[in-house]
Amino acid sequence: MDLEVVCDDGEIVVLRARDASARPLGAAGTELRYVTRTGALVRVDGIVRGTFDREHETLTLPTHVRGDVTLEVERRATPTRGLPSGPGWRWTWILANATQAPSLRLGVAATRSVATDRNAASSRELALACHSHLDVAWLWTYAQTARKALRTFATAVRQLEANAAVVFTQSQPQLYAWVAESDPIFFERVRVLARAGRFDSSGAALWVEPDCNIPSGESLLRQLSFGIRYVEASFGERPTVAWLPDTFGFANTLPTLLAHAGIGHFGTTKLGWNDTTVFPHARFAWLGPDGSRVVAAQIASIAGDVERRRVRRARARGDILLVGHGDGGGGATDAALADANSLGTWTTLGAWFARVAEDGDALPVVCDELYLEEHRGTYTTHHDVKARNAALERALGAAELALAWAKALHATPFFLDEARAQLAHAWKIVLRAQFHDVLAGSAIAEVYADVHREYDEADALVAHVYASARSVLPQSNAIVTPQPIAPASARHGLRRRRTFTLANDRVVARVDERGRLVELRTPGGPNLVRDGLRIAAYVDRPSAWDAWNVDRGYRKRPLRVRVTEVVADAEGIDIRYAFGASLAVARLSLDANDSYLRVDLAVDWRERHVLLRVENTLAFAATRARFGSPHGTIDRAPHPRTRAERAKFEVPGQRFARVDAPERGLALLALDTYGWSVRHARGVTSLGHSLLRGPTWPDESADVGAHAFALGYAPAATLVMGELEAVWDRFAGRNDVPMFTSEDPALHVVATKLADDGDGVVVRVRECDGAARTMTLRCGPRVREIACVDALEAPIDAIAAYVDGAIVAPMPAYGLRSFRVRTA
Repeated sequence: MDLEVVCDDGEIVVLRARDASARPLGAAGTELRYVTRTGALVRVDGIVRGTFDREHETLTLPTHVRGDVTLEVERRATPTRGLPSGPGWRWTWILANATQAPSLRLGVAATRSVATDRNAASSRELALACHSHLDVAWLWTYAQTARKALRTFATAVRQLEANAAVVFTQSQPQLYAWVAESDPIFFERVRVLARAGRFDSSGAALWVEPDCNIPSGESLLRQLSFGIRYVEASFGERPTVAWLPDTFGFANTLPTLLAHAGIGHFGTTKLGWNDTTVFPHARFAWLGPDGSRVVAAQIASIAGDVERRRVRRARARGDILLVGHGDGGGGATDAALADANSLGTWTTLGAWFARVAEDGDALPVVCDELYLEEHRGTYTTHHDVKARNAALERALGAAELALAWAKALHATPFFLDEARAQLAHAWKIVLRAQFHDVLAGSAIAEVYADVHREYDEADALVAHVYASARSVLPQSNAIVTPQPIAPASARHGLRRRRTFTLANDRVVARVDERGRLVELRTPGGPNLVRDGLRIAAYVDRPSAWDAWNVDRGYRKRPLRVRVTEVVADAEGIDIRYAFGASLAVARLSLDANDSYLRVDLAVDWRERHVLLRVENTLAFAATRARFGSPHGTIDRAPHPRTRAERAKFEVPGQRFARVDAPERGLALLALDTYGWSVRHARGVTSLGHSLLRGPTWPDESADVGAHAFALGYAPAATLVMGELEAVWDRFAGRNDVPMFTSEDPALHVVATKLADDGDGVVVRVRECDGAARTMTLRCGPRVREIACVDALEAPIDAIAAYVDGAIVAPMPAYGLRSFRVRTA
């Protein structure tokens, strides 16, 4: 049957079949055949009926489906599977074959009735689910993903409607939302199947499959609240599984965050990528620092047909067998589904995890991060995106606090509702860009053009809400004026080298004429550094996964970094650097009221395949190393001894890294950089921090351009962790008047916001120092009522009381608690 072009917008070519009413009918309908490398959505009389792609060259239209046939054919697309780990002949071939002129011929034949046993092996132990992983963006843009999602869902719906036993599982509410937006009529068919448990959304607990090391704890909680609420509203069911098959490692606090949102199960496959050790458990109980527990599974494979090898491995491990292809969507082949019917029983992710949970106390226990021994460069690549994500996280927090104050001071409901809607829209932009291949820096350049455009929109929304909320609040006359310390110059040592000193009553810092930080201490305290603030560069050519990986031996190939000038003025010290084709200047300053030396580093980055770091040789041997994690901290070995510890030569951390020894301690504060290393040799410890990389695949211009970094050096021997969190807040510029305060330094208010339904204010608090205590949280406004709630702001059975203007409640060690406060 011939096809004619209806329209062509440069991305999609719409083709219409001529003489559609003349197609032959068999006992089971009509079989259509169409060959495409890029993908084509099939409609009959405007209704979605299936998809053609590399895995699906034929589809059957039932006898009752008649009418005009149209195909929406992608002009350009990468394959749904078999994608490369870097540039080379395969990537060149993929790009050369990514664009096609659509075929104008549609094959049509009568289909014979085929009897199928829809549940031939219901008593077999193997659990089955149809599945198709789809990256929200990677080697394709958001817009392309939205179309991929519609085609993937169309294939799944066709297969589910043809076989009453099959179950298709799909995570990421963002994908559902795109499909609902692009074709509401088709989405109703998805909704019917989802409510019947066939189109399985039990694993759609997070808005996207985010990076789980870089986003703040509050961002991860919003991933959960936005995701869970969407599924509940759309399908009437609550997801139970955090399904993150492809994310690049998982913070130690994730069980705490999941439990706070009522999610009891977690699944991944990514730990099978480890390059040094083998993750030992197929199923385990994963505990957060506060004791929160989720049932977890490391599944061997998420993509493929029902090859004997996959089936044998799934049976041996007790895995659920996921049938289908993905990365770029696609789904299962019809043949694979037919073969799978004889192997086991179709089930949902939620039902399978519920059966795993029945093992209860027999499961091995893991109380640690799930560190991925691979993709260590993702903590650093594309600093521009990481910086804007972090800035929006802080701005959203400030806007939410201002809006909470506006609520407490009786702003109009109309204003509050409008502002809530605008912040929700901004949050969705931020959450979407936290998808693991976007925030990690491993997507194509076109993705980042979209991300920055959306970030501009979010910036404007958040700034508008913040300014509007502040305009209805009483204006404070208390203006904190910076009081920069003027550096003192002197000459030291036999060579009479010039040094510059910055000192107040909390910090003494001295820099030599080579631009090295040679002294950092409290007044009267011991020196903490031998050679700090050393900007270093290394050749960075990973053997695979260019944007993702930093290889273990990068230190063997250092590059020269020249300090060209060290000068001082009345407000600080400037150190200028040159390396390769790049230039940088570090501005060192100390405010009279600060407990840290501030370093603002501007870099004009022109290097390719170079890793830029700041290295610090300390004056002591650390006995403990702690790093910030999402709504918490994590300890790692400062002296690696095991293979697993040595594999952590580059680790993720947010906000700060802290190294301690008896009576000594140093914290390095960071605003929006996340890659760290702690090394020990010859009795001293070195603390390193990665700033920039220069990979060329998949984005050949990644990191090129101007960057601004902020670092802080804080003597920390006397600081408990809660105090260090407060120091970081000041370093990050958080200076709005808090609504809730505590005199206990171990308690840290991590969010204050207008409740999502507008009914009161929600405050979230965590315990930082690892000791259970009674919390007394002083409330700024007059309070009428308080209630204990979870991350979705739903009531929970927990203890709290309002006594003499304060919330009084037990707080477990490293605990995280939320309260809804209704003001008088």
